[in-house]
Amino acid sequence: MATVTTTITMSSNDALSDSLSLAVSDVLVTTDPAEMSRVSVLHSGATELAAASTGAHYVYIKNISSTNSKPVDIRIAAGTAYGQIATGEFAWIPCKVNLGVEVIAIDETVVVEYAIFKKA
Repeated sequence: MATVTTTITMSSNDALSDSLSLAVSDVLVTTDPAEMSRVSVLHSGATELAAASTGAHYVYIKNISSTNSKPVDIRIAAGTAYGQIATGEFAWIPCKVNLGVEVIAIDETVVVEYAIFKKA
């Protein structure tokens, strides 16, 4: 067993009618091994990050491409897009059992880093 501590902080003085200040943390229990890598994501076909057989897991994805500003679609393994991250943006997604995750670039190849943490 391993643990991963996650924290998200959001703040703004002008996004809402009142000031926004939110900070949430959690310690997640995961199993070994965790996986982390960087991949070039093509626009001609999807790149699978986590197979549907991975089981319940957390996935971190960040668009780190520095050569362009094209976004990356985040999709379930069946090909339905449910998110998109532009250059510099990231996503942290808790995924249920039998839900694979894949990414596909829009218009040109981009680089993403990702990590898969299996839920205990």
